[in-house]
Amino acid sequence: MPIDVRELIEKMEWAAANDLRELRFCIGRTQVKMRRGVALRATVPDRSLPTQPVTDDAPETGSGEEPGKVTAPLAGMCHLGPEAGSEAFVSVGDAVTEGQTLCVIEAMKVMTPIPSPRAGTLAEILVADGTSVAVGDPVMRLT
Repeated sequence: MPIDVRELIEKMEWAAANDLRELRFCIGRTQVKMRRGVALRATVPDRSLPTQPVTDDAPETGSGEEPGKVTAPLAGMCHLGPEAGSEAFVSVGDAVTEGQTLCVIEAMKVMTPIPSPRAGTLAEILVADGTSVAVGDPVMRLT
């Protein structure tokens, strides 16, 4: 039985609206487990569908060779504020705390907040509001 992509998107939107990090459900005989920032795994009794391996480690924001670099943990549209035309979450020169939202990335209509990996000062914003980003793209830099 094929999986209806619209049904997957509806479930993802519902999970995001309810601030869920993980969701498990069945579509027909197919069991689906989804996590934010992690590849999709679907299994059918007695066989597995070819998918990317799922790990328990989501990409880590701010990881990389440059200290203070904040990178995109997923691909999508980077928004600097909570909605179009609103004030940005942070501005260059702002003091930020660990876990404070710096921006959000929209992927498949799901908004994922990107937290500051550590306390510091926002030194640079490397993307414009509404810019498409790929996994690992630098979006901001902290000092």
